[in-house]
Amino acid sequence: MKYELKNGKVLTSGIIKYAVAYHCNLRCSGCTHLAPYSRKYFPSLESFTADVNRLGKGLHASVIELLGGEPLLNPEINSYIKAAKESGIAETVRVTTNGLLLHKMNDEFWRDVDVVSVTMYPDALPQEKFIPMFKKRAEESNTRLYLRSRPQFRAVIVTEPHPHDWITKMIFRTCKDPACYHYHMIHEGKLYKCGTPAFLKDYLSKMGRNDYDPLVDSFDIHSSRDIYRDVKEFLISGTAIDACRFCLGYVGKSQEHHQLGSEHIADPGLQNIRRSTHLDTYRFLVRCALYYQQLALEKIKGAA
Repeated sequence: MKYELKNGKVLTSGIIKYAVAYHCNLRCSGCTHLAPYSRKYFPSLESFTADVNRLGKGLHASVIELLGGEPLLNPEINSYIKAAKESGIAETVRVTTNGLLLHKMNDEFWRDVDVVSVTMYPDALPQEKFIPMFKKRAEESNTRLYLRSRPQFRAVIVTEPHPHDWITKMIFRTCKDPACYHYHMIHEGKLYKCGTPAFLKDYLSKMGRNDYDPLVDSFDIHSSRDIYRDVKEFLISGTAIDACRFCLGYVGKSQEHHQLGSEHIADPGLQNIRRSTHLDTYRFLVRCALYYQQLALEKIKGAA
């Protein structure tokens, strides 16, 4: 996927993500936003509005996705949806939820949201009796509803950092979120190329680690004097982010979905997730081959 530069904005058909709740009502192992380790917190509506309005002056996406944690825990979710639509930062406002609280959403929620994506986990499904109601509410409000079963996660966040080597660089280069899908994240006044850096520091602190600073992977939305120019330089840069030292991207081994125990939340290191044990070698080599194939094709086209 390529960025398009038009009318003083960086245009992408990707997704801008924003966590309207840091915490969750589940404790899913493999949560890429590290919600089981995050404090109970809702960012203020004022800070959200300021962030999307400012960034929207230099960036426009296909979708802005409100998620978490679990976004429906936020009692002001309707106001966030309205602010997102009014900002003009994206064509579509999507809420991604585990669906456990969806039956409590009112008419205003269904009327204003464009898409509701429900990720359904085998050990934490919404009650069956509510599914027809979800479909009915979505049809009545002309809202797109997606019900997606997810019995497996990939191993993504590790408990020991990778070395600064070729494998770590290729984890970044083969990761679809920043380069292919353009799944970028706004968090506390900063823009990140992917969602991993936003909550990584809190996760690492539970293991007594302080060797990661999310600011090195961020773009400060509010300090930029030329938001278009700076966003363009930040997103198009092919430099691997430092958070990749703690991430397996799209090449981690698959694992059955399950809920974490209290001991693993208190000390994530007990899970012992390492590159040496949890990297899927076959998947990694396939993605590397595809990456270099695409690079070669682009060079051939450029020379033609």
